[in-house]
Amino acid sequence: MEGQNYKQLFDSIKEHAKLEIEYSKLTLAEKMSILLSRAIIVAILIIFGAGVTLLLLWAFAKWMIVLTGSLWIGVAIAIAAVAVLALLVFGYRKQLIINPVTRFITKLLLTSEE
Repeated sequence: MEGQNYKQLFDSIKEHAKLEIEYSKLTLAEKMSILLSRAIIVAILIIFGAGVTLLLLWAFAKWMIVLTGSLWIGVAIAIAAVAVLALLVFGYRKQLIINPVTRFITKLLLTSEE
């Protein structure tokens, strides 16, 4: 009789472990799909943003050429403006990129649905 109780307990624990593993797999699949979908959205936005940025840079360069009357000076001013923006993004990369990404991934992976 006692052997029967141990067998039932062992089978119950084994079934619970299987269910926990299955739940963990489903949770991982859900979180990975959320992460991958966000990465795809960000990649698409970066591509569109790059296109818009190039068009705006081209318009700015044309405007500088008209204002200065010189092709080289206008293009140099446009390049300098892009360099300043790149330095600003690099300088504030922690606040603009690293912290938001870290917060998103931490919140995604460490919060439970319970």
